Amino acid sequence: MTSNDIRQELGCEACGKRMRVAHKVHRGKRYCSTCYPRLFKKQMCGGCGSLARLPVFDIAAHCSKCERAGPCVRCERTEFKIGLRSAYGPVCKSCVPYFREARPCEVCGRLSQRLSCSAKTGLRACPKCRGPETGTCPECQRHRVLVGHDGSERCQMCTTEGARRCESCGLNMPAGRGRECINCSWAKAFKRRLAINLMGFSSTQFEDLFSRFASWVFETQGPHKAALNINRYYRFFRELEVTWRAVPTYTDLLEYFRASGLRRAENPMRWLAGSGMVTVDADAREQDSEQRRVKDILSEIAKPWPKKMLQGYFATLAIRIELGGTDLRSVRLAMRAAANLLNFCSLEEGALPTQKMIAQFWRSSPGQVASVTGFINYLNVHHNLQLTSRPDAGWLRKAKKDKAERELVDLLKERPREEHFEIRWVVKGLAYFHNVRRAKRIALAYRPRSYEGVAGFDVDHESETLWIPSADGYKRGTRVSS
Repeated sequence: MTSNDIRQELGCEACGKRMRVAHKVHRGKRYCSTCYPRLFKKQMCGGCGSLARLPVFDIAAHCSKCERAGPCVRCERTEFKIGLRSAYGPVCKSCVPYFREARPCEVCGRLSQRLSCSAKTGLRACPKCRGPETGTCPECQRHRVLVGHDGSERCQMCTTEGARRCESCGLNMPAGRGRECINCSWAKAFKRRLAINLMGFSSTQFEDLFSRFASWVFETQGPHKAALNINRYYRFFRELEVTWRAVPTYTDLLEYFRASGLRRAENPMRWLAGSGMVTVDADAREQDSEQRRVKDILSEIAKPWPKKMLQGYFATLAIRIELGGTDLRSVRLAMRAAANLLNFCSLEEGALPTQKMIAQFWRSSPGQVASVTGFINYLNVHHNLQLTSRPDAGWLRKAKKDKAERELVDLLKERPREEHFEIRWVVKGLAYFHNVRRAKRIALAYRPRSYEGVAGFDVDHESETLWIPSADGYKRGTRVSS
């Protein structure tokens, strides 16, 4: 904020004199005690006819009594202390910030409608920068100013009063919660939101259906999660009512929402299946997921020529599906490898993959050699090529070994204290030293053990114990031959 902005905000509207407290505020503009007698003269109010000091530049102005007569234009409160006389009518002190223009805080730069000038720094700051440091009280979970030290910081109420009884359930709770414990507070919020949601249904059938589902959610998830998610669940049931007027079959649900949409509605679907209203077909759901994945693979190729080649390959695979020669999951895996090859080659219009490109792809992704074989055979048949569809077994073993070594070298270049570095090293070490591919981190159990003076790990894999050296066993700067 520039100095001119500060002057306009803090100075008199008429003379520009800087002042901390305005003598008169009219329509949100501030006036000093010198300009007030000159600009505000005693005149007859057009509303009640009484004499009052009214601005000479505003013929539509009324006295304070007339402006205070109406309710607050925002909250419609009738008994209040007036905080602003806006162009729309009187505004109570609680609603004044909503009629201010948002300006940047001079400390943090965030826009705020609640800026005020600090007596110590002279800067106009937002409440967060102006007030004392706050935090979440570990007892009542309220965000307040904490008192105490040495890790025992709590809010003032929890520190002085300790505990009190909840007015709803009668159990003891942290005093900072106020009148109700956290469970009763969330339960009340859940009931309030449920009542609003029930008003959105047009049939008593779905009102009863949603009420029974809400009771199940409350019992299984608790008041907190139930209150947070009930509005999201309402949208799913409302969609059922608008579309079918009843609970449809799983086939209709799958066709309308797709498998991804039903996955987002996991709890409603679990309740519908558990109550016997819907019978879930896992095979149909998996087929829908595979179709979506194949569609995503087809759409990720941007260039027209490679996209045409991939679509032709998919048409060939679709015929095999109709004849029962393969399934959709195998088609998706083959399409994934073909798309990766086309992205790796970056072909121009009319160009075709060469044997050198394919060899480079095999070297970079040796795990996809088998999956991409069908696409190479397709290219040979439909584009009259003479490409080798599979490399020599010895060459493939060496390619896998080289890739595992490159991954280990890349890990060595990282800092040993990177997050999850040790378990990543163990997984890559199993691939390089013992040809154990795709080891799952969560299933690995390992422990440090030195062998012949070299630091390493004993790794329990299936029914045997395998040893691999640790990253600390390698000297930085030592060249690893590929």
